[in-house]
Amino acid sequence: MRFVTLIAAEAKMLYWSLRRYMFNTVAMLVVMFLIFMGMFWGIKSIGGSGVTGDSLDSMLVGYVLWVSAMLALQNTGSEITSESQRGTLEQLYLSPMGAEKIFFVKAVINMAFNFIFITAMLYLSMAATGRWMNVNLPYLYVMVLLSTLSLVGISFMIGGIGLIHKRIASVNGILSFGLIGLMLLPTYPVTPYAFLPFVAGAAAVRNSIVRGHVYPVWWYLFITGNSLIYLIIGLFVFKRMEIKARRLNKMGQY
Repeated sequence: MRFVTLIAAEAKMLYWSLRRYMFNTVAMLVVMFLIFMGMFWGIKSIGGSGVTGDSLDSMLVGYVLWVSAMLALQNTGSEITSESQRGTLEQLYLSPMGAEKIFFVKAVINMAFNFIFITAMLYLSMAATGRWMNVNLPYLYVMVLLSTLSLVGISFMIGGIGLIHKRIASVNGILSFGLIGLMLLPTYPVTPYAFLPFVAGAAAVRNSIVRGHVYPVWWYLFITGNSLIYLIIGLFVFKRMEIKARRLNKMGQY
């Protein structure tokens, strides 16, 4: 019952934040859309007839996936930094639910918001470029959820570092842009790159939507298992960093 109350409270908090800071939310969507349009028209102009429709479609889907990955990756680390700046981090540790559960619920609620954000990005981009694709939204949501769980684990690792070192914006930035190159790596059938976080799931979504590839069930089980392993490792690292931060008396400092 307390867990349900926590979910409801975090969902209400996110809704209130989006309404209160609506300008920031809309501005983020507009800026991300304009960045994509600049990339799209730039590649189309430079490549000319050498750029195929599949390449443009793949870039569109890949960009939307990267946005969802970036939001998931920066989640927990950004939350911990914000709580530290506001001086409310220690209050979370007074909750009987435990800080890990609170941050995990925050991450899940934010992922639900990300579905709305990436859907808007996807259809705005298709409308602006004229590259309409038949997108199976339930499939997209499930695969994004399964894939980004691994990045939630990485985000918990970064958040654990943030408990001690506080300022971690540079780490978030480097990892977020590093994902762009990783998403282009071949993963199927199983290659060493498939064991990286998010990469296999992103490739499956891109190839399914753009090229109509159908994958066997074991491949989706592999993606799920890969994500869960990173999530478990991330939570473990976060807990160890939390213990160290308590020992060094850095929980209430910024």
